[in-house]
Amino acid sequence: KFNLVHWKKMNMLFTVGVSILLTFSLSCVDGLTCLSCKGVADINDCLSSEATCQNSNEECYLDKTILPSLQAVFSAGCRSKQVCDLFAAASAGKRETSRTKRTTVACAECCTTSSNNSTGIPCNGYLCKQKPKTDITTCGVCDKVADPTLCSVIQDCPPNEVCTSELIFANNQLVHRLGCERKDVCDVTLKGYKDAHPGQYTGPKRKRVDGEIVICSSCCDTRTCNMADCKSLINIQPCYNKTLCG
Repeated sequence: KFNLVHWKKMNMLFTVGVSILLTFSLSCVDGLTCLSCKGVADINDCLSSEATCQNSNEECYLDKTILPSLQAVFSAGCRSKQVCDLFAAASAGKRETSRTKRTTVACAECCTTSSNNSTGIPCNGYLCKQKPKTDITTCGVCDKVADPTLCSVIQDCPPNEVCTSELIFANNQLVHRLGCERKDVCDVTLKGYKDAHPGQYTGPKRKRVDGEIVICSSCCDTRTCNMADCKSLINIQPCYNKTLCG
């Protein structure tokens, strides 16, 4: 026999359970990765620093501000969704401010995707009609970290260099070294990988002056691509000079 009271109780418990689950799920959402800088003259000066937003209530932002000297500067980072909504509702650049005494916000925009383009540059690099340079290789740069994804330092590589990720044995433990490397050195490493058994990385192992042993060495050329496991990167490493590694 159908029990209406029992059905209502079960329905209420189910609704409460779903609400709790959704709340927990939302609280566990990883924050966005955004460009982070303050008062830089060019958006490209902001490419070497990133920030991770605290939770799903924050978005990436980019502000373009006109100083009293009429110079435009940019600031970027994470901002609460509430503030982003307020800026979106306002008319940017039309505030009652005096250019001779105060700064004027010419543009204030937010976005909600870590990267919406093939360059890997966070979405706020393209706000306010900006077009950051994509021919600069930006890499993670860390020495002896336990996990390459935890590298918190990024910088631009010199011309003709790309990102590198190494797995090394030092002081009786496996650690990762991230940085920049010349393309020709990367090609030599790739040839050593291709000459090894298919699907296995067996060489070259190189001893260094301090006694460290390089177990794996790989290269890649997209933004912060080396913040990943070396043995995964070596399988998709590009060849830059076919005469060396083709």
